[in-house]
Amino acid sequence: MKSFSLIFCFFSFLVAFNLNSQTDQFIPRNVKLAYDKGTRSYDGKPGPNYWQNKSEYLIEVKFIPSERLIIGKSKIIYHNNSPDTLNQLVFRLYQDYFKKGFPREFRVHPDDIHDGVKINKLKISDKEIFINEISVVNRIGTNLIIHLTDDVKISPKSKSKIEVEWESVVPKHSNIRMGTYDSTTFFIGYWYPQIAVYDDIDGWDLIPYTGTVEFYNDFNDYDIKITVPKNFIVWATGELQNPTEVFSKEIQEKYYKAQHSDSVIHIVSLEDLNVNKLKTQNFDWIKYHFKAIDVPDFAFALSDHYLWDATSLVVDSSTNRRVFISSAYRSSSRDFYDVAKISRDIIEYFSNVFPQIPYPYPAMTVFNGHGGMEFPMMCNNGSVNSYVAALGLAAHEIAHTYFPFYMGINEKKYAWMDEGFAVMLPFDLQERYSEGEDGPRERNALTYENNSGYEDDVPLMTLSYLLKGNAYRNTVYRKAACAYDILREILGKEQFIKALKEFAKFWNGKHPTPYDFFETFNRVSGEKLDWFWQPWFYEKSVPDLSLTNVLYKQGELSFDIINKSKLPVPIYIKITFEDNKNQIFTDSALYWSKKDKYKFITKLTKKPIMIEIGNRRIPDINRVDNEFYFIK
Repeated sequence: MKSFSLIFCFFSFLVAFNLNSQTDQFIPRNVKLAYDKGTRSYDGKPGPNYWQNKSEYLIEVKFIPSERLIIGKSKIIYHNNSPDTLNQLVFRLYQDYFKKGFPREFRVHPDDIHDGVKINKLKISDKEIFINEISVVNRIGTNLIIHLTDDVKISPKSKSKIEVEWESVVPKHSNIRMGTYDSTTFFIGYWYPQIAVYDDIDGWDLIPYTGTVEFYNDFNDYDIKITVPKNFIVWATGELQNPTEVFSKEIQEKYYKAQHSDSVIHIVSLEDLNVNKLKTQNFDWIKYHFKAIDVPDFAFALSDHYLWDATSLVVDSSTNRRVFISSAYRSSSRDFYDVAKISRDIIEYFSNVFPQIPYPYPAMTVFNGHGGMEFPMMCNNGSVNSYVAALGLAAHEIAHTYFPFYMGINEKKYAWMDEGFAVMLPFDLQERYSEGEDGPRERNALTYENNSGYEDDVPLMTLSYLLKGNAYRNTVYRKAACAYDILREILGKEQFIKALKEFAKFWNGKHPTPYDFFETFNRVSGEKLDWFWQPWFYEKSVPDLSLTNVLYKQGELSFDIINKSKLPVPIYIKITFEDNKNQIFTDSALYWSKKDKYKFITKLTKKPIMIEIGNRRIPDINRVDNEFYFIK
């Protein structure tokens, strides 16, 4: 018995040692503490003690278009699933971005500056909180921090009731991710007092919203009633609960037909607008009722003169689950006449081809607003000048459904975990429609190449909220997308999909970190990929291959390729002969896992005139040393 105990203890030690030795990458102290507490595991899975908090929002809001005014009241049930007693409660008031004197990263029109979100009432566990009592309430950046007294502290594994009444004004000129597009058209995001994330790594998320870094939210339930003037249509996150109360019979008929149609149905057509057909029930004010379950945010949009196309798609053949897909747009936006079909094609691609994860929500609406911005089941997209551009924009924003909305990425810290994937996931689909020499991969690689190696080219693991301007965009979009695409090439498409689906299996509806991502791919691939993670994610390495030591003698060609900065990139060799024909040789970036010099030797039947390494899909900061010309 004693021997068995010793063997068991030794075996347990080996298991623990192996788990803790899976990675050589640096793990910060706050993240390491989560492993010690058992909320996360070294194999990339949630730990046995993983927990996550949640809110149930019951909100009634009235929007007055003529004043751009939101008047809202909400009842919130907050679930503290943590083992901690919460002495604070933190709300996000994102529209405080427009407060006078606020430090922001995008310029704001002077007419849009105001005094911030007006809190008319705040109660926690039936106790009124006086918002101007500075000993209890601190308003810092976009955070409202409430210090809880003993009678309202939130106990571990408990629920608390919270009530908030507020008002805010939608900006008229400064359309930063949301705003006003004409006197009766609006996209409303970041609009309600939202409880911040309290997690197992940092506790309360206190990083303010200053314009660049975006989402980090719990997965909540929303029951939202939105009151607007008659003849306005509202599109929103979730599913509409009362179409018979808000739509005319003509609109209802087309609305229901679109929910089961594989073709695009014009629910509100240009003809409908031209003959002034009634779009909604004939009351002075109408109330739209939406519900959304287990989503990280809620947004809505409205207009009284937008066209509306819709279709649907079975995204999961095992259950025949359909997604309702809409586009809402101004009649002058010629590109948007195709967006409903484009969006359907994109969702079908993501669900069945890459990453082969069925679109997880019941709806998607692409609204014709400004720029390109994602919210759960909603995109706010501006008009573009071609079908290809419309597809690229919609594909990027819809890809965010998976990152950060399906897997609750902390985009404030690790924006590359969602923006990089949103760039990379649609590459193959976009290439079907690419025109000219450069497709999406080439454009992305060349943009990263042009920015690589400068002072603002920082490691991907740099916390995103510390980055601004070009440093942010190049790092979290371009560099990250290159890294993901090269990793796919190393593992192969099927193995990459297998690892990504495993990551999604364990982390959808949760809050993964980069370390969970790294270790999941290590485990599923059966490879210790630290040789890849270290230079791409932790170091200031640059893509830089060099052709050297070229020798051609008696029909034998030899040369070396040096990886000068040790950043793993694919190997592509093109040899051009006297007859102007080419021979191509390729090798995976996996080669660089063991060596920093590539030795090439081959027998040739024709005389070469030029050797070129690399191509426009493979970034390289110095292409001058990528070519060799033979003297005639």
